[in-house]
Amino acid sequence: MSVAPEMDNLDTVKANGGTGIRFRDPQVIGAGERGNAYDVSGSPSPSKDHHPRGALHRKLLERKVTWILATALTVLLCVAIAQPAACHHVDRCRQEHARIQDLRSYSGYITAALASVMLHELASVILTHRTARKAIHLIPNIRESLLPSVLLCITFFVLILENLALVIGETPWFAHAANLGHPELDGQPVYTVFYAEWLINVPILLILAGSIALQRPTPEVAEPLVVTNVYIVFAWVAHFVSNPGIRYFLVALSFLMYFRASWSMCRWVWNWHLENSDDHHILGRPLLTFVLILVFGIYGAVYVSRLHGGVSYRDDRIFFTTMNFTTKLFASMTLAGIRSSEFQEVLLSMLANTQTSFKRSLKYEDTTPMLED
Repeated sequence: MSVAPEMDNLDTVKANGGTGIRFRDPQVIGAGERGNAYDVSGSPSPSKDHHPRGALHRKLLERKVTWILATALTVLLCVAIAQPAACHHVDRCRQEHARIQDLRSYSGYITAALASVMLHELASVILTHRTARKAIHLIPNIRESLLPSVLLCITFFVLILENLALVIGETPWFAHAANLGHPELDGQPVYTVFYAEWLINVPILLILAGSIALQRPTPEVAEPLVVTNVYIVFAWVAHFVSNPGIRYFLVALSFLMYFRASWSMCRWVWNWHLENSDDHHILGRPLLTFVLILVFGIYGAVYVSRLHGGVSYRDDRIFFTTMNFTTKLFASMTLAGIRSSEFQEVLLSMLANTQTSFKRSLKYEDTTPMLED
């Protein structure tokens, strides 16, 4: 049975002396009805534009420099106001950090596991790139399917650096001393290295969940991304505010911003569902978004418990070390599933839109030599 090609999605090309076809807007990973969803640099989609470009805030959100500047200015302002003391300059903080040196081996195991996963993703990038070069004349945007693996390699590399700091850092230069106006909690180490890692990796996770998995446009993804980075900084600096009123204001503001960002992420799923009504399985593309919302909420609960002494700084470090690793590993597994299913869709689409009839012939006279009498 022959299948008529969808001419709206095909171009006729000449290559190697012959005539063939190629997809004008291929459905590689992350490419949906609106075209290439991997473009997080602010370039408009070549097929459709659902958002007006006249709004100034949208134009600003389209630029990655806006994300960086918003985060950097928030950090500088909070540090200038709170002036947190480095842990290695405070005797009690230095002593408390020395009491949990047995956790260095745990971070070492995490580092080894991260290195293995990163090498796996890196090998996937290299091998896929070598294979993609052979099909560029058929699927010109196929290289963009490498972006998820590249971003995951970056997240794993940042996590490796974080855990290496915890492994080799006898001097706690990567931590600050808490200043909560409470004699039992003041001077305990606050591991700033975790918050620094989140400021880099959380935006990448949001890009993976929004821009790649759900094919959302850049301004739609950028809003919760910037909001999340700002409330991460507010949550960190609250550890160094002795005034209860100001501290709880920062904590409350952080949670309000979390709920705002979570609502925006739920809107990703809703908008994606409206554009892809035939694909609404929760274990598909929306899964990573919902998991991130849940994980960030759990992080917040542990954070508040630590702030009030319900969770010790030792347990706090174990929890964040473990969850940082498992969350990124889950993102890698989820995107691997999406990649696998969409590569199959690409192959099926290419076969369905060709004029060639594929036949399978069977030779019933073939026998297996080892089974002959």
